[in-house]
Amino acid sequence: MTAKAHMDISLKPADDLFIGQQKKFTVTLTSDTGIDTDKSITVKKVSKNIKFDQDVSKPIQLVYGDKSLTATADLSFTVLKTVGSNPVHDGDEIIFEIDTDAKSSGIIFNNVNFTGKAKAVNNNKMEISINQKADLVIGQSVSFTVTLSSDQLILPDKHVTIKNISKNIKFDQDINNPISLIYTDGYKKASAKLNFTVEDPSGGTVQDGSEIKFEIHTDAATSEGDFNFIGFIGKANEIDVGSLALFVEKPYLQTPLISNSKPLENNFTPVYTTLKSKSGKKLVGTPIFITSVAAHKMNEFNFKDASNIDIIPEKIGPNDGIMLTSDGDGLVKFYLHPKLALVGTVELKAIILDNIESLAKKIIYIVNYIEPGYMNSIGTPDIFGYDPSGIYANSGLPYFMTSVSSYDTVSPGDTILFFVKDIQANNLKFTGHKVLISNPKKQLDQYNIKIPYSIFEQQSKPYEFSYSVVKPTGDTLYSETLPVTYLGGVFYEPESEVKRNYDMCIVHPSIGVDPNIAIPPVNSIGYDNIMKYPGYTYNGLFIEIIRSQGNDSKEKLNPVPLDITDITLNMYINSDNKNFTKSYTKQIGLKEIGGPGNKNSIYFHIPYNDIIDINWRGNISFDYQFFKDETIQYSAVWDGYIGTTPPPGSN
Repeated sequence: MTAKAHMDISLKPADDLFIGQQKKFTVTLTSDTGIDTDKSITVKKVSKNIKFDQDVSKPIQLVYGDKSLTATADLSFTVLKTVGSNPVHDGDEIIFEIDTDAKSSGIIFNNVNFTGKAKAVNNNKMEISINQKADLVIGQSVSFTVTLSSDQLILPDKHVTIKNISKNIKFDQDINNPISLIYTDGYKKASAKLNFTVEDPSGGTVQDGSEIKFEIHTDAATSEGDFNFIGFIGKANEIDVGSLALFVEKPYLQTPLISNSKPLENNFTPVYTTLKSKSGKKLVGTPIFITSVAAHKMNEFNFKDASNIDIIPEKIGPNDGIMLTSDGDGLVKFYLHPKLALVGTVELKAIILDNIESLAKKIIYIVNYIEPGYMNSIGTPDIFGYDPSGIYANSGLPYFMTSVSSYDTVSPGDTILFFVKDIQANNLKFTGHKVLISNPKKQLDQYNIKIPYSIFEQQSKPYEFSYSVVKPTGDTLYSETLPVTYLGGVFYEPESEVKRNYDMCIVHPSIGVDPNIAIPPVNSIGYDNIMKYPGYTYNGLFIEIIRSQGNDSKEKLNPVPLDITDITLNMYINSDNKNFTKSYTKQIGLKEIGGPGNKNSIYFHIPYNDIIDINWRGNISFDYQFFKDETIQYSAVWDGYIGTTPPPGSN
């Protein structure tokens, strides 16, 4: 039987052979009866515009596979930039031939003759500022920028043209004529702004789910060549207008004391929604404009996107706002930070330009407490059982009862907000506790408002307790302050009357977050767990929160879903010398920590100074909370013991 012998190379004539770059390929001999061993290949008739990395003046030994049914040789060459003093040009022919002295059962292998073309490296790019596969909304007006860029000069006085347009969009520009480019960056960039509306130019109805198509072409070029056209293929959708309503996680934020000063810790709110069509499909790459109902309010805030990158407001139409695009899951998300020392309200709305809009689900209150003086105050908070020397939780309940006096301008819709000021640290904080007035006669002038003792974050420390009243108009009234020292009586501990559906956190010592190094619950945290060790970067503790793609509905507790990124970690400490609670929202990355760890987890660093000098045998607890489907969720509680008094002689 005659052997079936064949030689081929992995390099194909159509492959890109870029000038100045290396190209690797493999020569492969195959046979069904075995190939003669200790044989070679020879490279011949090589064009002058390439240089092999191997010495092709000599035979190149073959490497044999199982039972010598295959034999291979790896080769590589570089496409030269010049041959002597002559440059290698785009399209120049590249040739070589591969021969072998190997045979299979006496059968000679075929030679391989290669012919390809040198290709100039082309860094010319054309891009558009919208997702090329965006879900757009029927009736939506879309603005985008076409940008050409190169590391070479772009020829002047060139244009873009719009071609192959589907019948469900109408461009504002005259698509029958070229559109001039505007040049920047020394003619290395050029751009054109274009607009279209998702509508049938003939007046017909655009069908839900219909395909939107167009192509952008240009006659611009550089010394490296032309620009490839760019195409758009998206879908027209009927939007579920309800999905346009933004959810505000923290509708009450505290103003900075000084405008444009360093932001207060934890003083921001995530704002988000998931865009959907009427059929329930998540809309991907959909641009929406977010602004305030009242004019020019957006300039009172800083904005960051889901990746914590600053978003600069822009003016579109009569008002300033931010333009965002939904992600691969239809999510539109940003963070709002107050930047001006102004008290008031802001109501956001999301707009599908030009005429589909929805108000946010909550008004955002920007609040603070300003000491009004006696004549301008609306009273003083009254605590049941108050004693100037301190209040004590005699009943064992975790809250005290307070009363707010009636005031002249009281009306339903007023919101009472409670504040505490750490006098020693000169730090005023909104407690997060509020009361909405619906029936002034039943709600004021009596002890019927529950406030947890935990608003006083540390025992035996002097505080000032106060409240502000925010009217529906945004006007604000202020009480006088009441000096309070909380003397104890109940532990600082996680809320007992909430449902806890998620796994407890993992507590790691200062040396890192290796999965094999953790402090189990009902164990002790000592000084040796929080000290800084030689060769390590951190002291303190690391807290890990496990996230996972899927949850098991049969399990009592589950890991946090992977799409959750905003989490608040709470720490509670009770000992005979320190009693306090503290919350953390600032995360630390695994790369910053260093060493092994779970890449899907979220990590927090508990600073050394937050947990040093706690007498043994104190109690320490951790839990965390987050929003899922606009509902707050809680984790199981990690409980343990703590004693972190440094040993004699330690630094």
